Amino acid sequence: MSAPPSSPPRDDAHHHVWRLARGDYGWLTPVLAAIYRDFSLDDLRPLLERIRIGSTVLVQAAPTVAETEFLLEVAH
Repeated sequence: MSAPPSSPPRDDAHHHVWRLARGDYGWLTPVLAAIYRDFSLDDLRPLLERIRIGSTVLVQAAPTVAETEFLLEVAH
């Protein structure tokens, strides 16, 4: 699905990035096979372009200080 080219970019209020090796995503197990892998901004960018999303809100996937620091690095 693509947004019409004449539509203005929209905002997406929720997305995650994570690295499994960080080890603080206790909820993320192999049972969730479709998402049990690393996700980065490189995964997100082509999707944003295709559906004309101009900005997003990065949301924590783990309630840890390490996750906050990781997201600050990603946002930078």
